[in-house]
Amino acid sequence: MQRLEQECAVYARYLSGRPPAPYLVEKYLDFHQKLGEKAKADAFDSFLVQISARGALWTALADSYARIFRPDSVLRKKLILVLALLECAPPSFEALDRVPPGRLPGTIFRLAGASARFLAALIVGAAIFTLVRFWMARRWNAS
Repeated sequence: MQRLEQECAVYARYLSGRPPAPYLVEKYLDFHQKLGEKAKADAFDSFLVQISARGALWTALADSYARIFRPDSVLRKKLILVLALLECAPPSFEALDRVPPGRLPGTIFRLAGASARFLAALIVGAAIFTLVRFWMARRWNAS
């Protein structure tokens, strides 16, 4: 349970910049309890989830990697779950639904910044996680 609470807290901060409300943590835990063993993850998927739960930087690296190279990964599904919960629960839905100021120039600036951050995270994440994935595959094939 503590591991799942840590995941939820890190993912909520990564997606909204805020700690999760108790309701959100409760629903996240409830979802995992009801899901049980249905969510089978291979060793690399489990590694991505473990490393991403360490903090927002690791979540950004793992998420950018998984977005391109493992779009059906357990990590992506967990992030989508937390985002869906954030969109439905106060006070996070207010922050997510708020239209930022700045009109078109501000929107272009924010989009360029987000794109640059994603690209940087993808480059670093791909370098790290591709090596880990090859190492894990080689290790399992050697066994």
